[in-house]
Amino acid sequence: MKWVSVFKYLSIEYGENIAFAMDQTQRVSFESNIDGSRLRIRFTNRYGKNNLRIVHATIGKEKPPYVRDVADITFGGGREVVIKPGQELFCDEISYDVRAGERLAVSIYFKDRQDIDAVCCFWADGGARVQWLLSDVTNGCDADRAPVAVTAPYISDDPNFHMLSMFTGFDAVQVMASDDIRTIAAFGDSITHMSFYTNALQRRFYDGFMGRVSFINSGIGGNRLVADATYVPEAGKRLIFFGEAGVKRFERDVFELDEVDAVMVLIGINDIMHPIQLEGGKEGTCANDILDGYRKIINCAHEHGAKVFFGTITPCGNNDYPKEWMSEFEAVRCEVNSWIRSAESIDGFFDFDRAIEDPDNPGFIQEHCHIGDGLHPDSRGGRKMADCVDIQNVFGC
Repeated sequence: MKWVSVFKYLSIEYGENIAFAMDQTQRVSFESNIDGSRLRIRFTNRYGKNNLRIVHATIGKEKPPYVRDVADITFGGGREVVIKPGQELFCDEISYDVRAGERLAVSIYFKDRQDIDAVCCFWADGGARVQWLLSDVTNGCDADRAPVAVTAPYISDDPNFHMLSMFTGFDAVQVMASDDIRTIAAFGDSITHMSFYTNALQRRFYDGFMGRVSFINSGIGGNRLVADATYVPEAGKRLIFFGEAGVKRFERDVFELDEVDAVMVLIGINDIMHPIQLEGGKEGTCANDILDGYRKIINCAHEHGAKVFFGTITPCGNNDYPKEWMSEFEAVRCEVNSWIRSAESIDGFFDFDRAIEDPDNPGFIQEHCHIGDGLHPDSRGGRKMADCVDIQNVFGC
């Protein structure tokens, strides 16, 4: 038997308060594809600078409009806990029957003002769901109460804020499961993190291997492979929420909690774009440096006994970019993709580039397949990417 994460997103560090909650219940619901009778949840304040106070938390099964079969989450036998900055802990183990296909809901009540400086988040519908509700509704019976928005003044001017779902306080829910359960992790930048493609791919895995596989997300928006979070001269600071370089965080973020059997890697576009687009340089990261980073990831995955699959880097064309940008972006992107398509050191690849590139406009995503910026696939683009994955090969059949 082993612990298997049936839900997992990474906690993102902001380094300053970006939101607050007060007299609100945060409810996060998600589908579990694993049968089990024991649960545990990892609560985290790894990147926070404020104490995290949880007055009451529960887990239940989402059966709209309510949450049923609610069980208390306790810490050393008590319901309330204060997690100090830098700390993480698992709750007490919970005896709780769950079956593949059921949606679980974790509810956390923040009574007094809770300043939030680190969050887990995603953008896409169709997978997990986050609700913020008035007062203490951790009992699940008042789930139809009018929702409220978490107050997030610092990031509300983000152009994609209207799609953002964010939660705080925990980052993984695990079920004690049989040793033959397989875990697949998606690793990458915002295209992975936003979840348009990973939600569609998770659906394929869960429909194809019901009760036999868990699919988790290890993406960080803005993440680069070979360099830490981008320094933006105009802002006068490093955007730390883009995270450490992928080569530094890969082992921790993929293998820290789970015995991962296969990793789906899609990363590198920010190494190509950010030095020019955000840092004001004339050249992005060269292809050889990106490929050296890939080799480090491959070696690490294989050392952990996991297969590693790569996705080709998707287009990033935007008519608002200067022409010289696009020529530089495309030269590196195409060279890296050529390597992925022929690399013998990986266990397979999936041609995300060709799945969503506009055949009449190379370097650009097909119309109606991105969120409007030419870079991030939307639900339709995500489905096209997910559909080109050989799930039998990844699963290990």
